Amino acid sequence: MAETESRKKFNEALKLEKAGKISQAAKLYSAAIQIEPGFQKAYLNLGALYSRMGDSQTAIQTYQRALELGKSPELYYNLGVEFYRLNALDAAVKSLKHSLEINKRYVNSHLLLAYCYKQLDKPDKSELYLKNALKIDSKNRTALSAMATIYFDSERWEEALTATQAALKLTPDDPRMQILLTEIHTKMGNYKQSFEVLKQVTSTAEGFVHFSDTVKAAKENPDPGQKIFFENLELLTRKRLDQFKDKLVLSKENPQDFEAPAPQDALDLSLMYLFHGDTERALKYLLYAQKNLEENPNQEAS
Repeated sequence: MAETESRKKFNEALKLEKAGKISQAAKLYSAAIQIEPGFQKAYLNLGALYSRMGDSQTAIQTYQRALELGKSPELYYNLGVEFYRLNALDAAVKSLKHSLEINKRYVNSHLLLAYCYKQLDKPDKSELYLKNALKIDSKNRTALSAMATIYFDSERWEEALTATQAALKLTPDDPRMQILLTEIHTKMGNYKQSFEVLKQVTSTAEGFVHFSDTVKAAKENPDPGQKIFFENLELLTRKRLDQFKDKLVLSKENPQDFEAPAPQDALDLSLMYLFHGDTERALKYLLYAQKNLEENPNQEAS
């Protein structure tokens, strides 16, 4: 009879949780536990609700109570998540390894261990657990993205390129991976490819498109203040462009007297063209600055 009543409250809590009524659902899960103290699933769901509410300490206590009723990889993983959120990384690692002792193919535990070791500044171990995750699920987007970042940070450009391209096959419109791809191409000296990817990103990424549309609308129907701004910007851009071209010509004609144009010149022009709504030219000057910095590392852009 008590078990029937606890399951009834559990099911009601599930409905409330799906409806987004978190605090009410938590009360019913607690009520189900009071009726049936050995109801492990109710503890698990209640702990997850505390986690969603940002109360990691109570979530941990709830999961630990559930573990007294029986161990599972999911419970240990959930504990690991809460310890990670509290930056208790050693405790998180311990819980996650307990999870893998029960099920060594529990992908989420491998992934979170990789993040823990990244935070602990142990990139080798982080890479190891990402590789474990990919052995289990070769198309895991999270693992591929994280692996691409590790390769990039360690300047392993070919491996970074392969991992990034694999991640983009799964999520072609992921702006984070697209931007990383442009950086990798730049590091490898593939400036044309970098430009093409950047052009695609800036034409599709929501934030950038919104910015470009706002600038375009302001130019088409400017208020008096905006009109003055764009007129001044036009004059400044022309002046800066002339200076830039002069420097470029002089540096080619008299290399012993003139240094290559500074990256800051190109960055200034890039920003000016961006405000003009000329995205393609903005990107070209941005990439010029990147190329210049790669070839002349002693120069700096402020």
